[in-house]
Amino acid sequence: MKQSLLVHESPSIVRTVTSFLEVGGYEVTCVKHGKAALQNVTGLKYDILVTGLNIPKMNGLELIENIRIRNNCVPIVILSNTESVETAVEAMRIGADDFVAEKTENLGKALLFVIERAIQLKRAERRLQIYESNLPICMHCKKIRYEREHNKCAWVSIEEYFNQKMSGVDFSHGICPECIKKYHSDAE
Repeated sequence: MKQSLLVHESPSIVRTVTSFLEVGGYEVTCVKHGKAALQNVTGLKYDILVTGLNIPKMNGLELIENIRIRNNCVPIVILSNTESVETAVEAMRIGADDFVAEKTENLGKALLFVIERAIQLKRAERRLQIYESNLPICMHCKKIRYEREHNKCAWVSIEEYFNQKMSGVDFSHGICPECIKKYHSDAE
């Protein structure tokens, strides 16, 4: 069963959203304020966090910021009665994955759709981070396999790889102490 963490300032919204999530196949953990949500999300594994913006002891924006500072990659969906586009944009800028207005028609269906999309996007992000953190390197010549357009691969030097991936990276070459001893026996 999928795990969800819910924190919202309105008890009636908490009851309503809890029933939507349970029908959608989620086990719901409800907390009353932002500090409790932060403690829960950093200690346990949740598939999704649904939060209001006006929660006590740490507002929703502060909660999102604190979660992202800790590099926690739990998907976060804001559920709010605000109609301020600026607030929604700010929430997304600091790390929320999506925003749903409480007055949305068919709130349960819309919320479940947004939650599933946020979960799928975070999974894709994590896979991409894992993929990019593993570089296939030739054990002999130390060239890196670089995937170019249309799934074509080429083996390139580390310099070329980083020039392609991170434009503007400059390289300088040096020699480590072990190689100095190995290749330059006259150096002390």
